[in-house]
Amino acid sequence: MYPPFPYRLGKERTTMSAEAECNALEKADSLARGAALKWASGVFCRPDQLALLGQYRRRETQRNNSIQSRLKSAIQSYLEGVDLGLSQLRAAHTEVHHIQKALGEAQEIWRASEGSLSHQETIQQLVMEHTQLSVVIQSLPHVYAVPKLIDQTKEFIEKQQLLEAHVNLRDLESLRDNVLYRLQKAGPLLSATEVGQQNGEALDLVRQFFARVQDLSEELGGAIFSLAHSALTVARCDPTILVSAVRIIEREEVLDVEESRGPPQLLWKPPGRPKRWRDKFFQALEKGVCERLVESNIESEEINPTDLAIHLKDIQCRMVEELLAASAVLVPCVPPHYDLCRNIGKMCHQIISHHLREILNHNLSHPALYRVLHWITIVYPSEDLMAHPELSPEIEISELGPLIPTEVMDEQMNRYTRSVRACLSQWIHNALDVEYSDWLRNQEPDKDQDGFYLSGVQQMVMQMLMENIQLASVLGEGLESRMRTAVLCEMENCLIWLRETLVKYGIEHMKERTFPPHYILYLLAIINACSALSSSIGQLQPEESHIRAFSKAAPCLQTSLDKTQKKACHLLLDELQTDIQPLFRNSPSRSWLSASDTVQIICEKMDNFGQHLSQVRSPLNQYLLAQVERMVTIEYVKALLHSKLACRNCAERLQLAQRMSMDAEELKSSLHRMSLEDSTLCVPLILALQELFALKDPSLLSLEISGLMSAYPDISDDHVLALLELRGDVSRDIRHTVLNTMRRQALSLPEDFRPIFISIPVPAPPPPFCLHPSSCA
Repeated sequence: MYPPFPYRLGKERTTMSAEAECNALEKADSLARGAALKWASGVFCRPDQLALLGQYRRRETQRNNSIQSRLKSAIQSYLEGVDLGLSQLRAAHTEVHHIQKALGEAQEIWRASEGSLSHQETIQQLVMEHTQLSVVIQSLPHVYAVPKLIDQTKEFIEKQQLLEAHVNLRDLESLRDNVLYRLQKAGPLLSATEVGQQNGEALDLVRQFFARVQDLSEELGGAIFSLAHSALTVARCDPTILVSAVRIIEREEVLDVEESRGPPQLLWKPPGRPKRWRDKFFQALEKGVCERLVESNIESEEINPTDLAIHLKDIQCRMVEELLAASAVLVPCVPPHYDLCRNIGKMCHQIISHHLREILNHNLSHPALYRVLHWITIVYPSEDLMAHPELSPEIEISELGPLIPTEVMDEQMNRYTRSVRACLSQWIHNALDVEYSDWLRNQEPDKDQDGFYLSGVQQMVMQMLMENIQLASVLGEGLESRMRTAVLCEMENCLIWLRETLVKYGIEHMKERTFPPHYILYLLAIINACSALSSSIGQLQPEESHIRAFSKAAPCLQTSLDKTQKKACHLLLDELQTDIQPLFRNSPSRSWLSASDTVQIICEKMDNFGQHLSQVRSPLNQYLLAQVERMVTIEYVKALLHSKLACRNCAERLQLAQRMSMDAEELKSSLHRMSLEDSTLCVPLILALQELFALKDPSLLSLEISGLMSAYPDISDDHVLALLELRGDVSRDIRHTVLNTMRRQALSLPEDFRPIFISIPVPAPPPPFCLHPSSCA
């Protein structure tokens, strides 16, 4: 009969493994023989080494014997260990069998007695009632004394005998907790639901009986926290009471810690725990500090800067007093781990921070806002407050952090800058309106110490702007850079408004030249004021070059100032041009060739105008003189080109050249009297033009024109043709030759050359010949 299939499969696997082991042994034997042969061929490679064959044989025999003995001992120890393990497994198997048998017997006994346990519920209830009654009997003497003890504790609290009150309170709480705990543990054989049903009424009765104990605890805590609220006053009058309160708080903290460290599986917790009286003590202390620091809140929307300064000064004094008193009086009354100085410092810091934010939420004017920012930035970290030399070294302002967050401070600085800029804009508008009304009055402008006319509005504006910059610089570079940017913008706006006012002033004068009565004098005052302002604009530049706001706005401001100066100068020059332009227009005539005092009258007007220019400070004085020379030159040449005069013969051309020479000398003398040392434009140009008319041979005109073009490369063909028409003897061929010469000699203007002929208009060409309209019809 064959064994079962699994057994045959296992046997086959055993046979296969045995065959594999035999193959492995044969392979190992073959490898060993090959290694031995290789070793022998290497050792006995020479005939003289065969004499050592016996010695090698004995050594290898000893080596094999040693290896076999070690293998035998290892196998023997392994077999002994296997035998010991098998014996332990047999013993364990026997013990497991006995345990299974005992568990089976216990299970049969439990099943047999399951019906009889249901008859013992009555006994369990009796046991529970007996336990409750034993608890009540043991607690009766203490229970009877509870009402009297409560009244006595309340009387102790009213008399501020806190330690005695706390002893009685602890007795009452211990009694209550003991009774509740025993009732909670009653009936250990019942389930949690059954315990709740049986003990619910008893627990409610006990809680109701001891309800006044919890009220008494809250009353004692209220008395302690009231002492913390007025801790400074209590510590000065009777520090013993405060020390007693702190001792009670520490006892309660210990009880809270013990309760929190109880076993987590315990379902019952004492009522009213944890009390956390230490945290409440600090809360009451902080509330008292807050009421002492901030006695009254600012409720009105509009805050007077003076009242605000007084309010901040009072806060400063009270805060220093609070910190000094805490270090001197309160610290000895509390344990060191309270770290009272540092905590009160944090309280004051947070209270002041919250109060200042409330103030900043009001609609503050910029003086009031500046006082708040100055108090935050300068006063608070100074030796007058948080860095006071007598304060405790435990109060480190660096640990407290910023009084106001950085983003809030940036917002308030921007708010202050906007407010100041709005006020500056309004003030500048009003100042310019007043200044304009002064320009129209029948009274000369004021003079400075040197006797120059001067308008004070620009200096007043500069002074106002510098004062605001200086105020802002006190609060740091952040506000200073913002203020400088705002000031530069307002200064530029001021110059724009001043130019608009000058235009309005000039229009009023054009309507009636006798009004305003001192038109020229006030223009001189404005020009001098702009010159003074140009020299003082550098004060707006910050000392630190890393502030980029000025580097971007300063060129714009200088450009605006230059425009304002030029506008005032042009209005002043227009006054002279209005006087001399009609005289120049009528001067080129045949009567002018023979004898005329027109240029002399023009020189007199220039002399009078020069007296006004003497009231202008340098360098604008030189600029105006140069503009006067340029204007006279343009008007003279323009009148010459637009005249209907044409020389009829050589005598008239010579007479014209002589008249131009005489005019040049008179104008030179007049310009010299106006403090223009050397005329570089008017006289040279008139003398150069008179050479064209003094030339007798017309064929040499191309050479003369070439020299004129070299001196004045901006002269055009039209200008030259107009001059040749004035000469009256130039043929068409000579004109053609002159024009060709000019085209060949066309020059580019030098970089430093200021064109003059481009500002002189040429007369319009005559219309082409046409029949009378009636003939065309």
